[in-house]
Parts: sequence; C-alpha cells; structure tokens
Amino acid sequence: MERSITQAAARDDAAGLPAQDGMAAADSGTDHEVGEAPQIASWATRLGRHRTLWGFGLILLCLFVYGASQPNRNNTYLHFVLQAQAWIDGNTSINTPGYQDVMPLGTYPDGSSCVATADNPDCAANGRGIIPFPPLPALVLLPFVALWGLATNEQLLAVIFAAIDVGIAYWMLGYLPVRHRIRVLTSVFLGLGTVLWYAAAIGSTWFWAHIVAVGCLLLSIGLALSADRAATEPEPLSGLVEAVRGLFRWPGGRWSLIPLAALGTLTAALFALAGRGSSASALAGCGIVMSLVAAALAVVVAGRRGVLAVFLIALAIVGGIPALVLAGAQSRAAIVAVEAVLAAVLVALWWLVRRRGTELERRLSELLAALSSPESRQVAAGILFGLAVTARLTILFGFPFLLLVGGGGNWLKRGMLAGAGAAVVLAALLIYTYAATGQLFNPAYQYQYGVESGYGVFNYNPAWSITDIRYIPQNLMIMLAQTPRWLPSMSGVYPNNVAGTALCTAGQARSLFDVACPLMEPDAIGTSILLASPAFLLAPLAWRPIRRLRIDRTTAGATVAVLAIATVNLMHFSQGWVQFGYRFSNDFVPFALILVALGASRLGRLWPVVLLVGLSILANAWGTYWGVALGW
Repeated sequence: MERSITQAAARDDAAGLPAQDGMAAADSGTDHEVGEAPQIASWATRLGRHRTLWGFGLILLCLFVYGASQPNRNNTYLHFVLQAQAWIDGNTSINTPGYQDVMPLGTYPDGSSCVATADNPDCAANGRGIIPFPPLPALVLLPFVALWGLATNEQLLAVIFAAIDVGIAYWMLGYLPVRHRIRVLTSVFLGLGTVLWYAAAIGSTWFWAHIVAVGCLLLSIGLALSADRAATEPEPLSGLVEAVRGLFRWPGGRWSLIPLAALGTLTAALFALAGRGSSASALAGCGIVMSLVAAALAVVVAGRRGVLAVFLIALAIVGGIPALVLAGAQSRAAIVAVEAVLAAVLVALWWLVRRRGTELERRLSELLAALSSPESRQVAAGILFGLAVTARLTILFGFPFLLLVGGGGNWLKRGMLAGAGAAVVLAALLIYTYAATGQLFNPAYQYQYGVESGYGVFNYNPAWSITDIRYIPQNLMIMLAQTPRWLPSMSGVYPNNVAGTALCTAGQARSLFDVACPLMEPDAIGTSILLASPAFLLAPLAWRPIRRLRIDRTTAGATVAVLAIATVNLMHFSQGWVQFGYRFSNDFVPFALILVALGASRLGRLWPVVLLVGLSILANAWGTYWGVALGW
C-alpha cells in the first residue's frame, strides 16, 4: 500500500508540469484558462488523497442519508433516556413507561420489594421498574438528558452517532493492507449496506445500544491493529507451532503471577459477597481493589509504568464526566466547585508554560510516548472492548481477537494486557448491576423471557433456558434464510398473519412501495443477512491465502470472533423483533468488516465488490423505507 501511495505522489508531480507550462504560455499572451485546468485537477487530486477529509466526507454522507430516512424524528421506546433521567433523580429504577422490556417492581405488605406480576397478587406495583439492558447506552445519553430531560431526542442522536461509527470504521480500516478504494467501499458498506442504517433511522432502545457498541468495538479493533501491523501479513501455517510454544513464554516472569492470582481471588470474593447478600458498598470496595490489581498486572506484564496513564484517562472520561454531570444535576455548588478547580488548573498550566515551558514540553512528550506504546494501546483496546460489552453483552465472546491481534508480542501478553483493561470495566458492570438489582446478573432478562415465551405466536419453549443450544436451528434459519413477506394479506408484526390490518381489500394492484397493497414487505421477525447485506459474501475470501498454507492472525482472530458472537446470539431465545434485516449482526459487524475488506482486496477484482456493495445499499434502502413507513 505504501508503494502505491509513493507512485501516486510521483504522478502528482508530473501532473503539475503542464500547469507550469500553461502559466508560461499565459505570460506570453495565450489563453489563461489553459493553465488553470491542470492546476485545478492537481489540487483536486491532492485533496482526494487527504484521508481525514475522506473520513469526514463519509460521516457527512451518512448524516444526510440517515437524517433524510426519518424526517419525523419520532421514537416510541426510550428506555435509556428514562434510565439516564432516573440516575439524575438519584434512582436506579425507572418510572414504568407502559411498554415492554421493563420488569415492574412492587412491595409486599411488610414493605419488602418484589416483582409485580399477575401471578403474585400480594405484590403491589409501585410504578417503578428495571430494564434488562446494560448501562453504557444510558451513560452516553446522560449529558444530553441533563440538558433536555425526557425531551432528549434519542433518534437524532442515533443518526449522529451512527454516522460517527462509519468515520471510525474508515479510520480502523486504514490499518489493513487494502487499497483506498476498498477502504472507502467497505466503509460505505457498513454505513449504507448493513442494518446500521436501519438502526440509525429507527433509533429506539435496542438499536441505540447497537450503535454505541459498534463505535466502542471499532475503536478497540483499530487500536489493536495499530499496535500490531504485522498481524495482517499471511504467514506459513507452520508458524502456529511457534505460536503455541509462545504460550509457555510467560510475560512479566514470576512477578506477574502475584497480581494474576490476586485478581482471580478477588473475583471469587466478589461472587461470594454477592451470594451472601452483602451491601453494594462492600462489592464496590472489592471492585476498586480489583481495578488496582488489574492496573498493576498491566504494568508488570508491559514492563512500563506508562500504561497506568491509559487507566487514568479512561477513568476520567468514563467515570469522571458522568460523575460531574450527576453532581451538577444535584447541586449548583458542585458546578461552582468544578469550575473553580478547572480555573486553578488553567492558571497552574499557564504558570508552568511561562516558567518551565521546556520541562513541560518534555513531560508531555514522555506522556505521549507512553500512551502510544504498543502495550498502552493494547490496554486501551481492552478498556474499549469492555465498554462495548457494557452496551451489548454477547460482544464478550469476541475477546479471542485480542489474543491474536494487538501489542505485546505473543498471545499471552496480548491477552493479559487487554484483559487487564477489560477487567476494570466488567467489574464495574457487575457492581452496578448488583447495586441496581440485588444480583450480579440482571434478573430482568429472565423476567422478559417469561413474558415473551407466553405470547404463543413464536416458537419459544418455556422449558428451555433463556440461552439454549436447542434454539440454534430455528434462529439460524432467521439469520441466513428468512425472506420478506411476498403478497402479504395482513399487515402486522406477528408471524403467519396472526393479527394486523387487511391489505389490498379494494382489489388494488400491488406495488413495491405501496403500504396499503404491497408486493412484498419486510418480515418483522427479520431478514437473512445474505439478502439484506450480500457483500458479506466477500468475507470468506479473506481466507484465500490458505490455498498456499498461509494465514494471517487478523483473519483468524476476526473469524473466531464472528463465529463465537454469532453462535451465542443464535442460542438466545429471541433474535430481535419488529426489524428489517438481522439486527444482532451489529454485534459482530466490526469484526466481519475486517473480513469483507480483506476478502475484497484478495479477490483482485473491483467490479464484484462494487456490485455486492451496491446491492446491499439497495436492499437496506428498501428495508429502511418500509421500517419507517410501517412505523416500526
């Protein structure tokens, strides 16, 4: 890739020569426009190579398309807005909104808490409820809810954040050995050829969670790739033997065993405390110690203290900003105190610049060097991966990617560095869940399964667990083979025309876009990812080097991550509902995007890539139109 850029730069210089000739001709009295045309062409060529402008251009393109897809900005389901508002009000439970995916709370006559259900008449509902979703999507909304309250437009924010996701994807793909046109096409495929478009246009609870998770996961993958540029180079399969041997080269020596053993002990203690019904503050104390031990493990494994800066920055952003928002919402004095501290910091920096400017520059250079080290980037990748998990839990099973790709040098070191970063976030997730629900794992999931398994129109089996291997066959059919509804007689979200509005009652001619009498419309249960996003067919081509008994760690890691996340999702009783496409694909699309880009590059021909991406865009334009038109 670097050689092709160099060659392009040489062509730029050549293109500049006619412009100079034209300007000389103008001086001798010829037409001045003869020299301007090559100059403009040369300027446009240089502008086209400005990668930052390409990234912003893709963001603006998706902003326009997403915004135009849903001009009404309506959004029915606002679980995360309600959750953010509840935090501002000092609660972990929300006011029950009157729609699904909320476990209603109540109280027994003796004052103890309970779940208010029809089969528990002694439990009186108190108007509060718990949502079954992880907290990060609500945390991202917190500053906006602090400003606009329950009027916060989650759909508009979904448009903005989804467009930013596409820009992050373009940045991430820049670390792959693919031509720029493949990089652009793959980014466009994510933005307009996958169900990320539909998620942005709808923007309700479930789709907002996907958008937040995709952004965090893309950042994590990009940092890992940036720290390990050799991960994309195909190597002989015989190298696997050496990689296995590398597992026995323990990073950090025997000293790393101490924090690793302590981390395992503290994790067991966390579960033991929860099992005994200890207070949330006791678990929080255990979690703080776990975080300190995880940071110590990262330092020992990396062999450099600079990785601590990554933890501190993450704590300031992920913990500090929400804390300031909540403190400011509760007290005006807190805002004044924060402003005073910030003013003092600015004065101190000004004094340091005047008195010790050279020393300050040296310290900043040392900090930047520490943050840019491969080990620090791997820790940061782990933190961002953990954050993605706190938006969509099943992303956790994509962690093997960070064993194979990232800074560190061998599998164990990469995994321990990323694991140390992720452990801090996941410990915080467990502690928050315990504080909010009294359990380490949210009981609202099981409650929701009990509700939906009783609907009777889906093939759910209440005797099976909420995640059961026996659900895979039927869910695999939804993922790969579900088709739109052809010549539908009823318009509704339930399968097999169970309920809804009669269609074509006046004998109208059917049309592809006629809501009253459609030729076909999306099935609310979902649509095959191969029909909704046929460019995914490029992904297996990333394995073409296997013909020469060669493979790269990036392809192997991305494949394992896609298969692991998809398998766990397929075991879940529900695959999403009232959707176009297969929204669970958003959980693994950042990894699949790597395979699509590498597969497109290794195909060696551009026209099939353009064709498949074009078909994906048409399919998602059709599906998004119908989702908006049907009010989904």
